[in-house]
Amino acid sequence: MKMKTNYIFFAALLLPMIIIACEGPQGPSGPEGPSGPQGPTILPASFDFTADLSEDNEFEAFMDIPQEIEILDSDIFIAYVLEDYIEEEDLEIWRQLPVTDFTDEGTRIINFDFTFIDVRIFLDADYQLGQNDEFFELLFRAVHIPADFVSDLNASQLQSAQSPEELEQLINAQIQTLGKIE
Repeated sequence: MKMKTNYIFFAALLLPMIIIACEGPQGPSGPEGPSGPQGPTILPASFDFTADLSEDNEFEAFMDIPQEIEILDSDIFIAYVLEDYIEEEDLEIWRQLPVTDFTDEGTRIINFDFTFIDVRIFLDADYQLGQNDEFFELLFRAVHIPADFVSDLNASQLQSAQSPEELEQLINAQIQTLGKIE
């Protein structure tokens, strides 16, 4: 029993000494380690799809975003509709959405919105849409632009890019084309 008491007494004396010895001024920090590898750059990408805007689908169409496109909260989409094709020059003429059209009935707008999973194209008007407002086989191009490419731009600059080619010049990057999605 005496040995156990001596052991406890010795531990009680030694413990505060160890704690006090551990406290004290901290030494200087070591050198900074090397930088890690840079993460991958997500490049702008586009995909085309055909949509109908009719009474049957309540003047809206949804297209899933291809899995190859990684979308972050800060990224944006811009959508275009093929307005004309000049065969002799093999020239596509694209127009950025929204597109406003003035009819005898009033004003109608082809517009779009997007989520992480799809792009929605829709027709809106300041009057009741009907059969005379239907569009069939419209070709759209949705362009995903990572935030890194637009951080120095403002909304009016992006709106000025009336074609995908103008957008490439504005963001100073080639847009990867994923082709037509069915």
